[in-house]
Amino acid sequence: MSQARRPPEVAIFQGHRPQLKPAAVRIVIDTIRAFTHTQVAFEGGAERILLVASIDEARRRARQHPGWLLAGERNAVKPADFDLGNSPALTARAQLQGRTLVLTTSNGVQAVAHAAHDFEGLLLVTGLANAGSTVAATRAYLNAHPGPSPTVQILASHPEGDEDLATAQWLEARLHGLAQPDDTRAIRRVWECRAARKFADPTRPEYLSDDIPFCARRADAPFAMVVERQGADLWLTRQPL
Repeated sequence: MSQARRPPEVAIFQGHRPQLKPAAVRIVIDTIRAFTHTQVAFEGGAERILLVASIDEARRRARQHPGWLLAGERNAVKPADFDLGNSPALTARAQLQGRTLVLTTSNGVQAVAHAAHDFEGLLLVTGLANAGSTVAATRAYLNAHPGPSPTVQILASHPEGDEDLATAQWLEARLHGLAQPDDTRAIRRVWECRAARKFADPTRPEYLSDDIPFCARRADAPFAMVVERQGADLWLTRQPL
């Protein structure tokens, strides 16, 4: 009888640029809002998303490809000349079928660029909503690439945000075959975190309160979101499950 496969070793980090050792899988989290936003964009028909570190680079790439849509934020606010911000609620209403997006954000995209450096394993991104599909993709990859002691590194990209830490701990538990913390607890932590309160503040009209219901939920898509390197570019694509 074959021996049962051991669960992976899981390490959680907070922030954009943690010191990382070799790993089989890296998962970057930005629950409010970048990787909730990208899930919604893919569900709306977006074909692929180019992740870039700076606003200037995003503009440059969009000028080179007039059909591409500029998306992103700084300090949670959409640059005036961008087609889309980082809002899952507004993106859910956009016509994105077959479109390519160029995305730059303050936390999630910066953490992806760091995680992708000199990395040849599976690089995934997620928010809480698509965390179950992310676990499924991680398990499938580890089963296809067996090793004596597989390691999964989870980057909660907001340096202090409990929404990303809640998602990271949910992922860690499921990768270890545990049912706790459950969905209800993780969702509550997202609703109650500092960022969610900021978006709910009626004196801050630049923040859209409609975004938080997209972020504070479990709603797995039939795909995981995988980062693929093509030359110097980092492309986010759908990996069907």
